[in-house]
Amino acid sequence: MENTSKIRYHLRTSIVLGSFAFGFMSFILPIYSKSIGGNALTIGGLFSIFSVVALILRPFIGRGIDRYGRKAFFVAAFLFYGISMLMFSYSTNVLSLYISRFIQAIGASFMWTSAYSIAIDIANEGKRGAAIGQVDGASSKGALYGAFIGFIVLSNFTLISGWSIVFKGYAVLSIIAGFIAYRFIPETKAAEIEQTESDNNKLNNNFMRLLLIVFISSISTSMLSPLLMIYLQDRFTADIGALATAFIPAAVVYAFLPSVLGGISDKFGRIMPMVIGLIGSGLVSLGFTHVYSIVILVILWVMESIGIVMASPAQEALVADIVGKNIRGSAYGLYLFVCSLGAVIGPLMGGWLYDSFGHAVPFYLNGAILLFDALLVVILFRSYKKVDCNSEMIIE
Repeated sequence: MENTSKIRYHLRTSIVLGSFAFGFMSFILPIYSKSIGGNALTIGGLFSIFSVVALILRPFIGRGIDRYGRKAFFVAAFLFYGISMLMFSYSTNVLSLYISRFIQAIGASFMWTSAYSIAIDIANEGKRGAAIGQVDGASSKGALYGAFIGFIVLSNFTLISGWSIVFKGYAVLSIIAGFIAYRFIPETKAAEIEQTESDNNKLNNNFMRLLLIVFISSISTSMLSPLLMIYLQDRFTADIGALATAFIPAAVVYAFLPSVLGGISDKFGRIMPMVIGLIGSGLVSLGFTHVYSIVILVILWVMESIGIVMASPAQEALVADIVGKNIRGSAYGLYLFVCSLGAVIGPLMGGWLYDSFGHAVPFYLNGAILLFDALLVVILFRSYKKVDCNSEMIIE
């Protein structure tokens, strides 16, 4: 295999370019949807349909990349992205948004499972957390850069015309990302993987415990994803410039901290960052609706983002720690399947609670669930110990 540093560079570059739409979309999709007649439940559905598609596809994709290799799935992801971005640019009603979102979800299902597998394939065992963090960080950097472009365009055009221009640009960048992946990223799946006694080639109890924890946290965090911008609009301001200013600090955290905080789990083990991240995010969520200043709310949003960024790479690297090389793709497919299952339930539940029981209820529920999930990590993984410098874990 060619120089792994070059592969990592091209992997990150492809992900950055392919992810330009995602940061802007998380900000503008609720606003745009509301402007063409959507309500909180409809907007939640746009987030849920994305997760439903991923829910169906990811286990099959995981098995596919174990059998056929990573590269074809990774390249195909950006072709689906390009098609969906072009369709988004012409979407002027809720139905067309749903169709575009459906195609985008296919691309995301291909991209994340294959990207995690490629990153782990070329990573040293002692740097898996940092490797996973680089994938997460590359996606978030692309989302941040894309958001800046989107805000600049929107400041010079109306919402409808600016939306169309921005998503046509995202379509072009997605195709460029696919070309880079095709041209410069080799197949990283070994031609044959020796099965040894140390390889765990079955999905074990430890993996199932992790899936339970991930399922609970996915429901909780995805519940707020479509609601934060709606809450800011309802509580503070509808001015897009002010909302963009509130959005950017948390986006910077997601862009630049994952690889750094992922490295913490390489040094101190996976469990500690998971627990600290979940507790921190939960406590912050409980305080969200008691804030009457948008500046303080933005600070809390940043703190919650740091907690999530600390926990996520540790969870994702733990997958590779507790399953064998032969089934990494399948394991990541199932892991992402569970994330998607939680993300199907969360936005719909959050939209219903927000409309039916008050704006504060989803935030309180999210905080309580994350604190419970942190306790669950401590209970289910209390016997884990770090046994060497590679942060490998064993059960006593």
